[in-house]
Order: sequence, then structure tokens, then C-alpha cells
Amino acid sequence: MTDSSPGGRPRGAWLTTSRRIALLVAVLAAAAVALFVIVVRDLPGLDAPFTLPWPVWVLAFAASELVVVHVQVQRDSHSFSLTYLVLTAGLYLLEPADVVLTLVAGAGLALTLHRRQFGLKLVFNLVQYALGACLAVALFSVMVQDSDGTGPLGWLAALAAVTVITVSADLCIFAVISLSEGSADVRELPRMLGLSLPFALGVAAIGLLAAYIAMHNTTALLLLVLPCVLLISAYRAYTKAQEQQNNLRLLHEVTSLLYNSDDATAALTNFLTSMRGAFRAGVGELVLFGEGDGVTTVSRSRDGQEPSALVPLRHTTDVEALVESATAAGVLTTRTGQVRGSQLDRYATQRGFKDAMVSVLRTEDRVHGLLLVGDRLGEVATFSNSDTSLLETFARHVATSLERGRLETDLRHVTELKEKLRHQAMHDALTGLPNRTLFLDRTQHAVHLAGRNGMWPAVLYIDLDGFKPVNDTYGHEAGDVLLQAFSQRLSDCLRSADTAARLGGDEFAVLLHGPIDEVGVQRVLDRIRGQLALPIDLGAGREATIGASIGVAFADAATDVATLIGHADVAMYTAKRNGRQRSVFYEAGLGEAAPEQPDPAAELAAALDRGELTVAYQPLVDLRTGSPTGAEALVRWQHPTEGNRPPDTFIPLAEETGLIMEIGEFVLRDACRQAARWVGSADDSVPLMVTVNLSARQVTDPRTVDAVRAALTETDLDPHRLVLEITETVLMQDREAAATNLGKLKALGVRIAIDDFGTGYSSLAYLSRFPLDMLKVPREFVDGLGRDANADIVTRAIVELAGALGLLTVAEGVETDEQRRHVAELGCDLAQGYLFSRPVDAETVLALMTGLDVAAPPADLAGGAPPADLAGGAPPADLAGGAPAPALATA
Repeated sequence: MTDSSPGGRPRGAWLTTSRRIALLVAVLAAAAVALFVIVVRDLPGLDAPFTLPWPVWVLAFAASELVVVHVQVQRDSHSFSLTYLVLTAGLYLLEPADVVLTLVAGAGLALTLHRRQFGLKLVFNLVQYALGACLAVALFSVMVQDSDGTGPLGWLAALAAVTVITVSADLCIFAVISLSEGSADVRELPRMLGLSLPFALGVAAIGLLAAYIAMHNTTALLLLVLPCVLLISAYRAYTKAQEQQNNLRLLHEVTSLLYNSDDATAALTNFLTSMRGAFRAGVGELVLFGEGDGVTTVSRSRDGQEPSALVPLRHTTDVEALVESATAAGVLTTRTGQVRGSQLDRYATQRGFKDAMVSVLRTEDRVHGLLLVGDRLGEVATFSNSDTSLLETFARHVATSLERGRLETDLRHVTELKEKLRHQAMHDALTGLPNRTLFLDRTQHAVHLAGRNGMWPAVLYIDLDGFKPVNDTYGHEAGDVLLQAFSQRLSDCLRSADTAARLGGDEFAVLLHGPIDEVGVQRVLDRIRGQLALPIDLGAGREATIGASIGVAFADAATDVATLIGHADVAMYTAKRNGRQRSVFYEAGLGEAAPEQPDPAAELAAALDRGELTVAYQPLVDLRTGSPTGAEALVRWQHPTEGNRPPDTFIPLAEETGLIMEIGEFVLRDACRQAARWVGSADDSVPLMVTVNLSARQVTDPRTVDAVRAALTETDLDPHRLVLEITETVLMQDREAAATNLGKLKALGVRIAIDDFGTGYSSLAYLSRFPLDMLKVPREFVDGLGRDANADIVTRAIVELAGALGLLTVAEGVETDEQRRHVAELGCDLAQGYLFSRPVDAETVLALMTGLDVAAPPADLAGGAPPADLAGGAPPADLAGGAPAPALATA
């Protein structure tokens, strides 16, 4: 009679959804047993004119469960059967205790053997049957008392008993569905009762007739077969018509949304979610082919997972084969393992779908893609013929919307933008070369391939000699030109199959595919040296010539990727120690004769204890007033013998060893203390702030909340003046822990900023999920303003998005008046960069805030490359020098 899905997904706590449902089932079972033992067991039955063997009743109840009507309730199915017909007859012809026992036994037999229910689901259904049956026979016995039950009072008692067991079952199912869904929608309960009560009372009335006829003329029971069949058929037709009406309404809504939507991503996400609901499916996929050489994309909505839209699909062979198969046969449907060898069966099995159906999106001029649903939810085993017809209708409307609506253009634009962002994420923004991530991936692939064919590759590790003097003398823009020119020349020295990459700063790497030997590598080195010997035009009549220290390592069966690159790195440093502008081939034992180096972790811990770590501050400027409005805290390590060590050389180590928590607390306390001084010395109307970067470990560590609270309390700083910066990459690593910690930090009153917004893989969904106050526009975008149309578009989109969400925007890396003008015109609120000030000490910032004359900043703070923030992101090394920027107080 009823089916539900009491299983749940863990939510991190001990009392998971499954355990809550199990606890509910245990309580219901205890109530049913107590009611049976205390009340039902000793209840007297009516004087029946004849008796039937106990197994006959068990089989009758089991048979009544075989003919059902399924009605979907949220993600679960509610089923109606003829059980109440047998139950009503049993009230007259069986002892009360036997009614309960035979009902549970018969239902258990049908649910186990026919519907294949096991575990918690089976236990739940049997428990709610037992509880409802106990309540029903108890009420019937009380109302009938000493009468024979054949008069109107007996009929009313039987209908009341059926009403009680129906309401009891609906309440149990509603409770389980609410626990499974994670929320209780009370509007569903009247709908459930409205569907189940009329059917239950109808079959109960037929059951009364069956009992009455059985007591007078058993043969006449055959006359009830036709009314029963008509009743179940009529109710099936009614529920089917209601379902079709809902589907038609849904079809109109979602196709209108696809046709008229201005947001392709949101439209596709909503469409797939609605489509899953229409088919009661666990997964929905929409694969769209790009026009011409356009990129094929997949949009997916899956139960319990965040939906995705327009994700580029690199491998399309199986999709194309599925489209070809479906085009020839129409809508395809399968249950994995039952139609072995079919294209859809292979497709579904590879993706873990228990069943699936697919339809091709096609119009007169071309095939647009395919539409797939899978993993049927609820008790219905798989998709029916009506489902395939509905899917084909959906597919026709979607294809028409794609052809005639604005969605086709939107999809193309969004896909192109995603491709650009993917390219940016895997390539260096300045030179256009592959970055470290892509280089490692290609090297890994080359080594694996060589393991099969024996054609081992080689790696060159290149460090430019003489780059810093050029940068210091002519400025970072000239340094950019030099790096770009060298990158182009380096690429020209290689074969098309080889890869040149910029690892960061002035370090490059080259992957030379095998087979290659020392002679082949030497030819490449000679070409590189030849290019290095040529002067590089820096513009404005300036030229520069640089050299390079190059390390070479060959792969073999005994080396993995990390070892291979490590060997090339060792060879490069050997070349540097031996006089620079050399090439060294790695050999076993190379570098072992070097003096023993101190343990980096111990050295960093000692530096923290000795006070070698300091905090510099780079001012923030209000673009509307031109006045300083705060500063960003940046950690520095002033090594006693090596001088200033950039944070990108020790922050990753601090993350790995856990020292990042101590360093983070040190920076946080200093920043709060200095900010309190600035606030106390400045005009109260100035909205001064200090921004502090949080590392990946800090964002997810609960101790961070206590550290922030303690720093604010210790310095008596208004929490609103403290801004905590997090990169979007950090947010995506552990979203649950990050959301929890950021929520607690937000409760303290501090503000949250996203750094490097738009440079990662993450979805815009986190803008609504996390409590954000500020977006920081990355230097990569600011640097391209006025020169790169894509940078203009992306920056404008970020600023407009922030404005729509009520967030402040900060432009990073503003280093020219033209860049300042551009970001101000776009609507950025704040800015920071060398145009205003290099990172300086807290005293200089205090002077800036109070309007006092500013002395020249200390060389170790004003000069050199601006450090990576505490989260470990290193700015481009081409900012390492250049003429000093104008002082903020005089800008």
C-alpha cells in the first residue's frame, strides 16, 4: 500500500538522516508492539459464520499488494493497493490479533518477494502496517462492542478503522519524507490525505460488501471482481491524467524559460532540475554541440550534488555514438545490465546510472545535442512508455528553443568565456605560456607514455641571469617586455610537440619529448643561447641582453615527474653556483657536495621566535576622494644573512608544517594593533580599515575564530574595521568548513573579502553561500585595462556584479595614472598599487593617515618585489624593481 525511501545521506554529525529515520522506526515499532500486547491481543472478535485457514489470509493480503497505483510525493512514491479491501473483510471474519499478524505477514511477503524491499525500508513499511492495523482493529472493536457489526454502526466502525490506518500510514510516510528531504513541507500532507483517503474508503466499502456477501453467499463474491478492477483502473487513469497535466504545465514553464532567459547558466540549471522532477529521476544531462568547430558542453543536475552548466566536454566519442544510435532508433531507454551491448547501456554503466533514457535534440537543419535522464527515484522500477513520449516532447521543445530563441547565442558566448577562463587558469597571464600546473600535467603524460613506448623525454630548467638589474633600472613594464620577448624566442627554439612554460618570476621550464639524447638537447641549448645573445628591445630606445642558467635532466624508468624536475632544478642551481650563464646536465650525486643546508622548517620556527618576521603595509586609497582609507598587511622575513626572503619562499612551508597558524596570529595581532593606532590618530569620520590575508589552513581551522576574537579584544579595535581576505581557490578546497568558519567570523562583526576574484575555477554560487563584503580585482585584469578588450569586459563584469550584490570593489596592482582612471571610471571603490605606495612600515602608514609629511620608506619595504600575501599567492616577479612610485601623500 505504501512505499517510501527512508535512506538518507550523512551530514557530518553523528545523528545522520539514516540514523534519525532508524530512530523513528524504532519508536513506531515500540508503539506497535506495546499496543498489540496491551490492547489488541485480548480483544474479542465477531461471531463469523465460517473461518478460513490462517495461510489463506496471508496470501490474500500478499495478493492485494500486487495491484498498486503509484503517486509521486516529492522524491518518493506513495502507492495505493487493495489491502484495505482485505482488511475490512478481515475485521468481520478474523480475530483482531489475527488481522494484525496476517496483514504484516502478507505485506512482508509481497514487499520482499515482489517489490524487492530489504533493510530499513522494509522494516519501516512493516512497522507502519502493524501500528495502523493495531489502531484500526482497536477502534473497530470499541465501536462495535457487543453488536454483530452487520448494521450501520458496524459499517461506520469499519470505515472509521480504515480512515485511522490510512491517516496513520500517511503521517508515518510524511515524517520519513521530511527527514529524508531535510525539511517538512506541511502542504504535502493534505495532498497525501486527499489522494489516499477517497481511494481507501472506496475499497473499504467494497470490502464491507465482500464481508456481507461472504457471510450469506460465498459464491457471490465473484461479482465484486469487476467493481474492484474498475475502481483500480479508474484511479490509475485519474492519477495518470493529473500527472500528465502537471507535466504539460511544467513543459510550458521550462521551455518558456529557455526561450526567454537572459542567463543561460541559470536557465539550463533550472530546466534540468525541473526535468528531473517531472521524471522523478536522480540525474539529468543536457549535451550541446557547438556550431562548426565550437566546443561541446555538458550541463548536469544530479540528486544531492551542486548542478553544473556548460562544462566543456573534451572526449565526445561516446556521446556522438549515442546520438547516432538514438537518431536511428528514436528515444532510447535501458536498465543497466538488461540490454547488454547497447550504446545507451554502455553509456549508463560507465556513469553509474541504474537506468536511463535519452532523446536527440534535432531540428531540420542540424543536431543540437542530446537530453538524458537516469536513476528513477521511488518505487517505480524504471521509465515507462509514457515517460519516453514525454522526454521526446521535452527534446523537441528544447531544440526549438535553441534554434529560435536567444539561448543559442548565449550558450556560445558563455562557452567561449569559459574557454577563455580555462585557458587563463592553465597559462601564464603575462607571457601566454603554459603555467606550472599545465607543465606538470604534460610532463606527467609524457613520462607515462614513455613507460609504454620507451621514448623518454628531457626537461630543461631555466633561470634568467641579469633580469633583476633590468627590472630595477628600467622598471617593471620593461621587465614585462623582456619576459614576453624571451618567452616568444624560447618557443621559437622548440618543436611544435615540445612545451615551454613559465614557472614563475624569471624561471622557465621546457619539456622535450622523446626520443632525445644529449646531442639533441645540446642543439636546443645552442638555439636558446643564440637567442639570448641577441639584444631585446625594451622600448623608448632601451635595450637589454640577459643570460640564463640551465639545468638538464633526462627521464628514465626509475624517475617520476617530481624527481625529474627536481634533478633539472639541482642542475640549474649547480650552473648558477659555477658562474651562471651555463648549462649543466644532471648526473647522480650532483649537488651532494654542497654544504649541508639547515632544516627549512626549523629555520622558519627560529625566525618566528627571534622576531625576524615583520609586517609591512600597502595603503588602500578611496578612488572617489583620493584619500587613504586603510592598508593591507603583508608578512616579510628579514633573514640575518640572506636579506629579505619573499613570502612565496616560506608561506607554502608554513602551511605544510602548521606554522602558518602562529604566523597568521602574529600578523593579525600586529595589524589590529596598528589599525587601532591609525583610528585613534585620525578623524573619526574616516572609515579606516586594515586587511589581513587568511591562508587555506586558517580558513578551515576553528582556532582562527578565537584568534580573531582575541586580537580584537586585546586591541579594542572595532571589528568592522578588520577585513579578512581569502582567495577563491582557498574557498573551494573545503567549502563546508570554510562556510562554518566564515559564518562565525562574520558574527564577530569583521568583513570578508575575496582576493584574486575571477582567476580560479570556482562557481559564482559561492557569492551567495559565503558572507562576503568585498571583491578584489586581480592585477592581471587591471594591468590589461585599455589594452586588452577581454580584461576590460571581465573587470567591468566583476565591478557590476559586486555593485549588484552590494559589495565593495578593490583594484589591485594600480601602477599608472591610466589604470587609476580606468578603474575609477568602471566604478571601483578602492585601489592599491605602486602608483600610490609600495608596502611601507606602520609608522609611515600612520603619517599618511594623519596627513603628516612622509619620509622615504625604508629600502627593505619600499624596494624589491611586493611579497606574496599570507595565503601564499606570489605576485609577478616583474614588479621587483622600477622607479619608486610617487608618495601617497603627494599623489
